[in-house]
Amino acid sequence: SEKDAIRSQIAKCWTVPAGARNAHELIVVLRVEVRQDGSVLQVTLADKSKARYGADSFYRAAADSAIRAVKMCSPLKDLPADKY
Repeated sequence: SEKDAIRSQIAKCWTVPAGARNAHELIVVLRVEVRQDGSVLQVTLADKSKARYGADSFYRAAADSAIRAVKMCSPLKDLPADKY
């Protein structure tokens, strides 16, 4: 699916911070806005991730790392032009 394609691109740029507890269960939900050329316009934490961000330093490190990864992977490739 399109979401899986985007996830796989970002996963190549993301490194889970060392020492993260239960890293295999770690889920960071982001909101990403892109231009038609695939370049990232904005990336923020999705609402359901914000509460945990303030309470868990391991999660905060992982979320910051995920946000950096999205920016590093810009532009995202092979996005359908009709979905902007």
